[in-house]
Amino acid sequence: MSNNLSEVDPFSEMPMEMPGEQEPGEGTRRRATNPGDDEVIVEKSPKNNVEINTVSKAAYAEPLTPEEIQWFYKDGVDKRWNEFCGYDSLRIERIYRERQSLISESNDGTNGLPPAEKIVVRGGMYDVDIDNMKCVSIYWPGEEWEIMRGIWYYDGSWIPLETEHSKVIEEVHLKLFQKDSNNQSITTCDTNTPQSYKVLHTEQFPEFHVDWHSVNDVTLYSEYTPTKLMRSVTSKLGFAKTTGYRLKRGHKTCTSMEDKPRDIDHLVFVVHGIGQKRDTGKIIRNTTCFRDCVGWLRQKYFPNSKHRVEFFPVEWRSSLKLDGDIVDAITPYSVLSIRHLLNTSAMDILYYTSPLYGAEVRAGLQKELNRLYFMFASRHPGWQGKVSILAHSLGCVIVYDIVTGWIGPDTRLPCPQAQEVLLQGLQFPIENLFCLGSPLSVFLALRTRTPSNRLDVMPQSLCKRFYNIFHWSDPVAYRMEPLLERGYSKIEPVLIPPYGGVDDQQMPQSPSSLNNVDPPLPPTVTETDDKDDSPVDSPPNRNAEKGWSLWDLVRGGWNVREGPSSPTPDSNPPIRPGQELAQRLDYVLRAVGLGRNYLYTVTAHTAYWNNYDVAYFVLTRLFPTLET
Repeated sequence: MSNNLSEVDPFSEMPMEMPGEQEPGEGTRRRATNPGDDEVIVEKSPKNNVEINTVSKAAYAEPLTPEEIQWFYKDGVDKRWNEFCGYDSLRIERIYRERQSLISESNDGTNGLPPAEKIVVRGGMYDVDIDNMKCVSIYWPGEEWEIMRGIWYYDGSWIPLETEHSKVIEEVHLKLFQKDSNNQSITTCDTNTPQSYKVLHTEQFPEFHVDWHSVNDVTLYSEYTPTKLMRSVTSKLGFAKTTGYRLKRGHKTCTSMEDKPRDIDHLVFVVHGIGQKRDTGKIIRNTTCFRDCVGWLRQKYFPNSKHRVEFFPVEWRSSLKLDGDIVDAITPYSVLSIRHLLNTSAMDILYYTSPLYGAEVRAGLQKELNRLYFMFASRHPGWQGKVSILAHSLGCVIVYDIVTGWIGPDTRLPCPQAQEVLLQGLQFPIENLFCLGSPLSVFLALRTRTPSNRLDVMPQSLCKRFYNIFHWSDPVAYRMEPLLERGYSKIEPVLIPPYGGVDDQQMPQSPSSLNNVDPPLPPTVTETDDKDDSPVDSPPNRNAEKGWSLWDLVRGGWNVREGPSSPTPDSNPPIRPGQELAQRLDYVLRAVGLGRNYLYTVTAHTAYWNNYDVAYFVLTRLFPTLET
């Protein structure tokens, strides 16, 4: 078998078929046991009492229609075959058949033919290259998936057989059962073993073989050697084979042009932070993971929603040359691995705060954002949707500076191209700015001597809503509200509720990369003692956690036993009338499981991409009418 089938081994998931079931008496008719199976006449020979199964003359096989064929793609996250929607599958099949017709008419295959027409699939996000059997991303580089034409499937799991195997099986099947076919070239294998099917034909493959018993009874047998115990048991029972897997021809459901994704009504540009210098595909993987989380939540909680959001990864780091790798040249060889980690991650912060390179970084991100927007608009003329930005870490700072037009103390003028880009500003309005694990408030605090003077952090004319989302244990994230009004240092940030509004939800059965980042852990003795008077989703209890806590420096010393967004019980309230912020800015994730452990700080900064609470929060803020 090929690698594609070995990744999702059908032999481990299929029920085992045992040929040789007890048949009815002589001359009786056995009805099909499964819907769609053919009717078989069972006759017994008077000489050797061997059953001979003859296919009813009415049972024929015709070539599959386009609606019976399903196309698949294998994405880069779970490495499994996923179905294209009916609209995409039918259009791919049409181009495929046209291409095969041209190839059959040509003497030198595809060499003398022009490239095949590209098919835009998955709601306008990918192109299908039928010549190379690939699905390629349109708006960002590097994402390329294998595609497959599904004809034959394993019964039960509906895992498609590989294309080359399906093609051979289909050709044999039509030669055996097509009404006007000539069966002279097909050899049959008979067996004299009692209680066994008559085998009309056997096709051998390297790791399995396929037996045809009737038009609707095709079985695949693995060539793997069974154990001694299995061989002994099956031998005593008179079974010649033990690993049969029933095959189905044509997909279980017919495709339809009506099965089509809705038009995109909200774009979200996903901007990465530091640490992407040597891994340009990381933001694509993170965006795919977040997109899958949002898609699962939308299907589970809002299946009838007419809204569609699409997430575009924005990779701004690879196009920047900056110092020309001079930092790598001056790096000593001592502790090389740690130095390499710092050069590819934390060094981006130094580059951005440098008076030489800050403008170049902003110009690079701004250019990429505008490129993606205009590329999308050119493919969707007249589009009237909204645009939001989801930024992480340092990306929040760069996006904020681009939106607000902050220039900075750059002593070196950028190149003419960068100057032209900076003078533009973004070419589209922003509906929401979601900041994940953001150090923005630190940057803003260091840019002014009076940070608590009611700064207008994000005018609504530039961005309607600003959300500062962080985890309790994230060592990079800082609050925004106390920067604008000092009294908010004693008011808890808004607690992001569990996704779906209830606790103990059933997570989707997906790979570990999509699992919830906060798996529950058994409570410690101290946590158990405080359980009665401390809310479950509150920040870590100060009395329960002995020792130094980084979060103590950030949260400003409020009383964590109070409910979310409640001030400390003080004789002097922290916020006087008229000092309240018009909109809350700080939103914190619930601290459960590993979130109560100091060791979780190592991974908390990158745990937002596969957190279903974050995904649900973003989805319901993009479309506020969903929950109503």
